[in-house]
Amino acid sequence: MTKKKIFSILLFAAVLLAFGATALFTVDETQVGVVTRFGRALEEIRQPGLNLKMPWPIDQAILLDQRRLYLRNEPQEMLTDDEKNVIVEGYLLWHIDDPILFVETVKTRVDAETRLRDLFTARMGAKVGNLPFDGFVNVGLDRLNFHEIYDEVGRQINEITEANFGIRVHRIQITGFTLPSANRASVIARMNAERERIAARYRSEGVEQALKIEAKAAAEHERILSAAHAEATLILGKGEATALEILREAFEKDPEFYRFLRSLESYEPIVGKETTLFLESDSKLFKTLYGESRTEESR
Repeated sequence: MTKKKIFSILLFAAVLLAFGATALFTVDETQVGVVTRFGRALEEIRQPGLNLKMPWPIDQAILLDQRRLYLRNEPQEMLTDDEKNVIVEGYLLWHIDDPILFVETVKTRVDAETRLRDLFTARMGAKVGNLPFDGFVNVGLDRLNFHEIYDEVGRQINEITEANFGIRVHRIQITGFTLPSANRASVIARMNAERERIAARYRSEGVEQALKIEAKAAAEHERILSAAHAEATLILGKGEATALEILREAFEKDPEFYRFLRSLESYEPIVGKETTLFLESDSKLFKTLYGESRTEESR
């Protein structure tokens, strides 16, 4: 065998080995593989390990990351409904939901992220453009619900990416919301004025509530006193009626003794320790003080 034939055999073997090596490819656990034939996607392979395809240039294996991916959107200047400039920065969480559609449209992660950035900027810009500037910097109670904004913009982006690129967007969020340096001073001054207005309103509402509470307490105080006075008068009346009833019963049992007590009570104001009385022997007071028998003896 000549050297030329040996060289030809070795060259043919090297070519076969090279083609054979391109027929094997490995899919990692975090990846999904898509086999294309002359640029057209044939199938997706999700089973990790060693896989076989037609050698290059007939088939080509494209390996895609099947995990959720983080995409940071650079700060973008947007215009609000009242034509005020704001700078918005955010991020997206996404993953490849349909690998075959993904390969047929965007092909690479770099191209996919470019499309996602463009969609994020366009949809968020449209949403910001329909909202007033005060809604973003308002310190009062009428602030925007940013979660509703995230959900709406994320839903709009996901409808486009799922149908056209095989990409599912799980979450979007604004991570930075600032103002151009030329507008910051005026906005800060307006925010301070708004805080003062809100504080004044809270103080006014507090004074109003305090006056209502005081008036209610005063009315309750008067009501309690009136009820207590009425109850005391009722109790006193019942006590006096009971006392009179007791006196009536006592009087009926011994009228003479009762008249005797009443006579003593009538004399009490005029008779003291240093009082000297000159009484006739037949006077009622003399009879009361000395008794009927002694009165008879003195005669």
